[in-house]
Amino acid sequence: MTDVTVSHDDADRFATVTIDRPDAGNAMSPAVIADLGELIEATAADDAVRSIVVTGADGTFSAGADVDVFAARADDPDAVIDYLDSFSELYARMEGVSVPIIGRVNGPAYGGGYELAMACDVRIASTDAELCPAELRMGIVPPFERLAMELGEGPARELCFTGGVLEAEAVADTGLFSRVVAPDRLDDAVRDIASRIAARSPNAVAQTKRAMIRHRADELARGQAYRHALDEQCVRHPDFAESVAAFREGRDPDYE
Repeated sequence: MTDVTVSHDDADRFATVTIDRPDAGNAMSPAVIADLGELIEATAADDAVRSIVVTGADGTFSAGADVDVFAARADDPDAVIDYLDSFSELYARMEGVSVPIIGRVNGPAYGGGYELAMACDVRIASTDAELCPAELRMGIVPPFERLAMELGEGPARELCFTGGVLEAEAVADTGLFSRVVAPDRLDDAVRDIASRIAARSPNAVAQTKRAMIRHRADELARGQAYRHALDEQCVRHPDFAESVAAFREGRDPDYE
């Protein structure tokens, strides 16, 4: 059984890519990251598909990075960096496909899951949804770039410095989510957006996505490159190993 599935809605011409690891909080293992990238690209290449919905199974969007992978690589900083880079590569692949990607944020989106939601072109959230740049809790630098652009520098700084949780309902009147709706209305809201995209010129939609991605590409690239350099330092610092160990053991970290 695969941990990433694809289903198609022929009537409204969209496909749904679902992380299906509910017992692991839909955490993004290396295999999940690879499958997401491959399936999103393959699905986008289908002329019958006008948009792609990304979501998680059973009320959780994604818990983000698989902490067991961090733990297994804690003594190999280069392997940790490779794992972190794979997240950025996935989000670049999402931006590279021609069809819009709709984030169906149906619950908690932590760490890499938070950034997965932020990498979607459109985000529709349930009132149960929450975002958390949890990388700080693992002793590394949270991906802050898209959050700062979409929500604003002030709130983004607070969240990223604290590893705090942002409830979707609390930011319903900002531009972070296109819509924040009750859980029982989430699928209808997603379908409404997908059907309206399907009614437009696929060429014009593709070129609009290209223009929007390019509009902020340089700023994102600068921030990501600098963050990568800082993560190189973080994963070699004792705080990283202590953060991972404390998280797995369910205790407060003891930083020296």
